[in-house]
Amino acid sequence: MKYKKSGNAYVILLEKGDRIIERLTQFCTKEKINSGHLSGIGGVAKVEVAYYGILDKKYHPRVFDKPPYEVVSLKGNVSISEGKIKIHAHITLSDSQFRAFGGHLNEATVFPMCEIIFRPLKDKLERKKDAETGLMFLDI
Repeated sequence: MKYKKSGNAYVILLEKGDRIIERLTQFCTKEKINSGHLSGIGGVAKVEVAYYGILDKKYHPRVFDKPPYEVVSLKGNVSISEGKIKIHAHITLSDSQFRAFGGHLNEATVFPMCEIIFRPLKDKLERKKDAETGLMFLDI
């Protein structure tokens, strides 16, 4: 992972083999960032996405490991959940047949790179559990 500050944002380059959620968590910890917004593009070799079943209140994960996959869109935010940095991101991917798919990003291994623009927010954002859905909502 490489990054540099540009105005009030950061430009982050994740390299082959980097794990997106893991590296973004490390970045936020190192820079003492507890809230922000991110967007990115690039490629991944292996990815685990999930769909949240609102009726059973569970995430249903699925692993895709037949690359290459192009990251058409990576969007998310950073907050504090149960005292820890939480990267909440969704990803849209395309395959070699130009089919698109995506969902909640559990984790993805970068191949060959992923470019992310990260904008910290001024106020600390925290999450709390919503009793009706079982999800951790931003507490605003």
